[in-house]
Amino acid sequence: MLSTSTSVNSPLDPRYRRVQFLRSLLWVLMVVSPLLALLNQLFEQHPTMVALEYFLFVCGIGLYIWLRRMPGAVIVISWIVTAILALAIGIYVALSEGQSYALYWLAIFPPVSYFLLGGKWGFLTSVTFFTGIFIYLSRVSAEWAAAPFSVHSFLNILIATAALIVILRHIERTRAEAFHFLEEHSQRLEYIAVTDPLTGLCNRSKLDHALSVALTRAQREQRDFAIALLDIDHFKKVNDTYGHQVGDLILIELAQLLRSNVRSTDVAGRWGGEEFLLVLPEHTRQQAVMHAERIRNVIAAFEFHAGIRITASFGVASYRAEDDASSIIRRVDKALYAAKAQGRNRTISDAQ
Repeated sequence: MLSTSTSVNSPLDPRYRRVQFLRSLLWVLMVVSPLLALLNQLFEQHPTMVALEYFLFVCGIGLYIWLRRMPGAVIVISWIVTAILALAIGIYVALSEGQSYALYWLAIFPPVSYFLLGGKWGFLTSVTFFTGIFIYLSRVSAEWAAAPFSVHSFLNILIATAALIVILRHIERTRAEAFHFLEEHSQRLEYIAVTDPLTGLCNRSKLDHALSVALTRAQREQRDFAIALLDIDHFKKVNDTYGHQVGDLILIELAQLLRSNVRSTDVAGRWGGEEFLLVLPEHTRQQAVMHAERIRNVIAAFEFHAGIRITASFGVASYRAEDDASSIIRRVDKALYAAKAQGRNRTISDAQ
């Protein structure tokens, strides 16, 4: 529990925001307690209360240094801070006997305990604390003198409110940071879930979704769309000759070529191995063949890693009214097989 690990300084660690809150809270304690001690010396001249406030100041410094040196001790320090706060407020209420609106400081305890100890223990400690305070008040409050509103009362409320605002502001900022952090990581996880890790293009799952969307739109709105499936010619020979690392570099460069030669409305992805699928909305068969031919020529003319030249074969299939995902994939796969059977480095459509 007292590990000196610095992992708590990372937002990924669940203790990170508790550490940040503790640091802010201890700063508030180190600033507020000497201010209250000074006010008591000037107005109340209550030596026990002044001693208590200076004690809190020393505790704040000590705990802050401990937290800086051993952030892994955040759980222990959280409990100590909560206990000190409960004790200090209880003693202050008892010593003040209700004067100077001392009960106003009770509002500080619940947000601090909830944030430091979590929902379960924050609730239990708050209930215990307030139960003890109310039992005490029920026994002694009848003996207390009336508490007129004074300058000291005003300053007391002002300082307590300022401390509460600082605490709540930090809690809100922490909540906003946590939400932003989760949103960023959610987007990152979503990106990972639909992206091929090698090429950075869409993966098979994303391509299946894009194909389903294109089919639904074509059926609903009677719109054209087509798909093109390409396969690198003799890619096994490239891997056998140059090694798989060079083969991976060629796949990455090919992905960059595809990305540069499709429209923003098109979807390009890795179908598997050295096969890539293009989903082409608003394309007739003829337009899709022309598009595939242009990309085929770009690939054939490009000098890949280490001066390697490759070619690719393309199959093209256009949407038909009776199509589902399986049927149009079967046709494009058959067209690609025909392109390879007819000598490779060519484009064949499902109409040929």
